[in-house]
Amino acid sequence: MAPTNTVPGMAPAPKAASKEEIAAFMAGVKEKGAAARAQVEAENAEKTSMHTAQIKVPENKIGIVIGPKGSKIKLIQEKTGVTRIDTSGEMFTIVGPQQAVEMAYAAVKELMEKGYCSMAFEDFKEEAVPVHPSVFPDLIGKGGVTIKAFKSELNVEITIPGDIPKTATTGTKKYKVTLAGKADDVKKAKQVIENIVSYGYHEITHPGQTHEEIEVEPWAYKFLIGKAGSELRHIQNNYKVKVNIPREHSVCQNVVVVGGPGDVARAKDYIDNVLWKAQNQPTGRRDGDAAIDTWGQEEEEEDWMKAYIYKRK
Repeated sequence: MAPTNTVPGMAPAPKAASKEEIAAFMAGVKEKGAAARAQVEAENAEKTSMHTAQIKVPENKIGIVIGPKGSKIKLIQEKTGVTRIDTSGEMFTIVGPQQAVEMAYAAVKELMEKGYCSMAFEDFKEEAVPVHPSVFPDLIGKGGVTIKAFKSELNVEITIPGDIPKTATTGTKKYKVTLAGKADDVKKAKQVIENIVSYGYHEITHPGQTHEEIEVEPWAYKFLIGKAGSELRHIQNNYKVKVNIPREHSVCQNVVVVGGPGDVARAKDYIDNVLWKAQNQPTGRRDGDAAIDTWGQEEEEEDWMKAYIYKRK
């Protein structure tokens, strides 16, 4: 019996690794080392490629740029891939890869100038709609209810110019109202604006309202307006309607009564009665009785409107 190298009661010595196993092990060590070095090099390269940009955001625009609970800043970070945006103070600091920083900088600038940024929308479109400033109150709505509906119901941003003269409502010049959002939403919102321009409302932005058109000869406008607008105010206040009397720039050249169905019907009956009396009284068509245009006074900018008319400066 041949002698062995084992001692009774002890486990046999481990088998020596073959040359092939040793080579495979060393290859694995080298591979892991190369991967670790590559990671370190990538991290160092990323650090050296980081760029920083600063942009001054006026105090009155900080809320617009940051958004509710930081939503707009978070959106910009997600869309551009910047590392961070420091929003403490008026000087915002953007840090990240160069291209990402440039995109984020442009988005912040766009928010300051327009109140929205294009990267917030898929299939983005921007379109300007010429609108007479006398229609602006209808686009805004009491307390901003209509302009809020453009955002909540139509998913678009709407910008109403604020840098117009106070006398603009008495002229014929139109100003650009800007719509921004998805192309389909912008198209629909434009149709809504056109309806508001023509009739003073749209079912999406003014739910529950309707209108009636009344053909009225221009000589009879003064009877609907009354002295210093007294008759017009009486109709609107008593019947809870809005009465639009056409002017040179008006799309609809009929008198339009807007409100709830019952209110509009009652107001129309009253207007018909006023017109009948005007038609049948001797001085009704007298050339010297010129109608008083009270539209400038009717459409003055109220305090609650100022928050919804976008100031670019």
